Amino acid sequence: MRKLLMAGLAAAMLAGGAGVAGAQTVVVERWGHWDPTWGAPPPPPPARVVYWRAHEHDWYGHVHHCMVTFHRYDPRRDMYYEGHRWVPCRDHDHDGD
Repeated sequence: MRKLLMAGLAAAMLAGGAGVAGAQTVVVERWGHWDPTWGAPPPPPPARVVYWRAHEHDWYGHVHHCMVTFHRYDPRRDMYYEGHRWVPCRDHDHDGD
């Protein structure tokens, strides 16, 4: 009896698991999409940069673009090092938000 019960439970789990595996999960990402192949996710945007308050969903894309374009980019500052100074990474069009 116990073997029959265990077999029934195993079959029910497999049948239930198949339905769950086919369902897609929806992930809401506050800062946009970060692909794990790009490395560790960066920190949130600096609070001093007002632009990102209204464009949070674009942050990860911006960071990835700056990382690829400027190899000495630092997402904590949202700047890259050029010569002997830090320069803001500007890949977005905004009018002083």
